[in-house]
Amino acid sequence: MGSPIGKYTKYKFMKEHSVIAPHLPATALLTEQSFSDYLDRFGIVIVKPCRGYKGIGVVQIRLLNGTIIEIQSGLTKTVFESKGEAFSSLKKNHLFKKRRYIIQERIPLTTINGCPFDIRVLVQRKKNSYQWEVTGILVRVAAKGYFVTNYAKAVMTVEEALEKSGIRELDANKVVEKLNEVGLNSANILQEHYPAARRIGLDVGLTEDGHISILEANLGPDLAMFKFLKNKSVYEKIRKYRKG
Repeated sequence: MGSPIGKYTKYKFMKEHSVIAPHLPATALLTEQSFSDYLDRFGIVIVKPCRGYKGIGVVQIRLLNGTIIEIQSGLTKTVFESKGEAFSSLKKNHLFKKRRYIIQERIPLTTINGCPFDIRVLVQRKKNSYQWEVTGILVRVAAKGYFVTNYAKAVMTVEEALEKSGIRELDANKVVEKLNEVGLNSANILQEHYPAARRIGLDVGLTEDGHISILEANLGPDLAMFKFLKNKSVYEKIRKYRKG
């Protein structure tokens, strides 16, 4: 029997390796205790299902001041006067009873015109080969008001995103080089536990000081988003690798 494919399981596998551990935001299984502890520790956190896709079920929780808690789902924000009240509402309105959820430190993502963006790093290998290659990297910009990029208003290259963000201190070539390194290291680690995997998609956060954080790893990532890059050869290469 293969390893479970939930987000927390993959997080634990990667956390064991020193080359990747510094790129992982603090993550725990969601309980009422971890909910309280993480809010006290970070002030703003993300809750998401261990198994899910396209941002479905992802919620942001913010400690506003004192004991006031704000829960955001999509564009809807609701305020509660205590952690207990907020957690009860979270369970009732946002969590499915038979699913496990994780709680994660929210990474302060770099923004373009106030809209956060993250980076998808796609790593693939051909059939009968153990050699991984980063075949695609793109930036997804969240739609206005959203905190997740699954509601993306634009996709672009890292170079374009850094130019539009107005951050002059980051060297795009060095950022891409580091993304390649993180992508390949992650793929090699995960292959130990998922030997049949031939493509891995990393959702990566980039802070304004250049730190790279792996928000999650997907074993069946969506490839269609790469169609929207201006450079069509990227998607063609991805398709060739998918076919083997």
